[in-house]
Amino acid sequence: MEVGTIKFIHSIFFKLLLALLLLSILPLCIVGWVTYSKASESITEKLNIHANYILDQKIKIFDALYKDLERMELGITKGKTFSTFSKNQDFFEHQRLFLELDKLFISLESLFPETEGITIINEQDFIYNYGYSLNQKMKAKDIYETSWFQSIQDFSHPQITSIHTREYSNFDKSNDVYSYIHKAWDHKLQNFSYIIIDLKSDMISNILNENTQSITSTGTFIYGSENFILPPDPSLGLSYQLVKENDSASTITNKDGDKYIIFKQTHPITKWTIVEYFEVNSFYKPIIETKIITFLIIFLITLICFFAALFISLKISGPIKRLQKKILEVENGNLEQKFITNSKDEIGALARGFNHMLFQIKKLIESVAKEEKLKKEAEITALQLQINPHFIYNTLETINSLARKKKEYEISHLIVLLGRLLRLSISSFEEKVTINQEITYIDYYLKIQKARLKEPLEYYITIDPEIQDCMMIKWILQPIVENAIIHGIDPLHSGGKIYINGTSTNDSILFTIIDNGKGIDPITLAQIQEKLKYNSATLTKYKKRVGIYNVQTRIVAHHGEKYGISIDSKVDEGTSVTIKIPKLEGDQV
Repeated sequence: MEVGTIKFIHSIFFKLLLALLLLSILPLCIVGWVTYSKASESITEKLNIHANYILDQKIKIFDALYKDLERMELGITKGKTFSTFSKNQDFFEHQRLFLELDKLFISLESLFPETEGITIINEQDFIYNYGYSLNQKMKAKDIYETSWFQSIQDFSHPQITSIHTREYSNFDKSNDVYSYIHKAWDHKLQNFSYIIIDLKSDMISNILNENTQSITSTGTFIYGSENFILPPDPSLGLSYQLVKENDSASTITNKDGDKYIIFKQTHPITKWTIVEYFEVNSFYKPIIETKIITFLIIFLITLICFFAALFISLKISGPIKRLQKKILEVENGNLEQKFITNSKDEIGALARGFNHMLFQIKKLIESVAKEEKLKKEAEITALQLQINPHFIYNTLETINSLARKKKEYEISHLIVLLGRLLRLSISSFEEKVTINQEITYIDYYLKIQKARLKEPLEYYITIDPEIQDCMMIKWILQPIVENAIIHGIDPLHSGGKIYINGTSTNDSILFTIIDNGKGIDPITLAQIQEKLKYNSATLTKYKKRVGIYNVQTRIVAHHGEKYGISIDSKVDEGTSVTIKIPKLEGDQV
């Protein structure tokens, strides 16, 4: 994936656009799909009910046809003529009964004019025919042996055969007909005759479609246990096996790939299954239209949501993008930037915060530069006010040699201490030393002062071993100790004591220098505290104050105003000076 593509994917514009699209389009799609599904289910259910209603109507129509045939049969069998015909064994009587049966059928013909002919065969195989010319070569046995007659398994109730030709007719042998067949008994249930009523081949389809013109469907066909009774249109290419194997409301596909949905109901008496079939596209047209409308609405709303999300994303991410460019300019060192916006929202607040931040950064840079300048000036002042240590050290070595020659060992010892003190001062030009080094320097200094003073001087140094290897600014204890001796102990002319303690807190180190000298009066103490807090840098730079003010200036310059010197003193009781510095390990310097 290219860098530009990755950068775009991770941009706030893309994330915001994606989030808005998901929050708007996803619920819309879910609602649309649920709505479509519910509507589809409802329409499908109505279509199924409609299709089954059509079948119910056709079952009723077919049932009415069946009952009409039963009534016609009843009109034949209830008369005395039928009973006489059924038990007749005489050929001449058969001829006479022909005339009587003709009269009967003429009267019944009006009940069912759609018949193609009626045939009655009694137990003695006498055949009566009405409405067509009988083939005299056909005997009762020949009729019994036809496939359509043989297909009847149970003659105890009336049956309708599948479509067949009329071999027993003289002139229309090839005509296709359905036949209503029943084994009817006479009144005494002693003799029976087969009643065969032939129906026109298109009569069933015409009757089924009659009075159902308002109900739209593709077509109707009927099948029995072994084959089609009323076959479907041959152009459909629907096989008997395919239709029979599928349940009602199933979708079937013919050899050409055309799909049809079929609905079935079985006639309770004939056991024929009436099938209503529909082209899938035609049947589901309301659902397809609903689907198209639903998805069209979803598409249009999605389009609106997309442009709305695009507008909102650009509106929000645009100012952020411009702010990002300003920040990059600041990163490159150009602090003369300003983010201008009229927005009153969070973007406006961010712009104001950015502008204020730049102002504070410039102010801080100026402050840091000023503090760095002060720090350097304080260090230079301290160094300038020191006598050249190399010259003094070499001179002391000469005096020490002379003292040893004259056997002035005390003088020699002091010179050695002073030499060590000076060696420490010139051994490193680093700003910071270990606390252990600073304490060694103070120890040498106090030993010299102890020898110098006429009155006895005692000092005690207690340093927490935990902080001995921590780092500190060098030469910040010596000026305090020097002040304690010169201004506190010397004026008493009776000797004195100095206590130097070093302890640590969580993140700070505290040095406490306590003397039992004459102390400082409250007014002077207040002045010193005021100068330490507000004016130490000026006093160090311009007044050439090397001692306590120089120490305060260097500590603040290095570590900030939360660190530095505090003084507490009482007249004739002594003075306590506390120095607070940060706790710095060797690897933190």
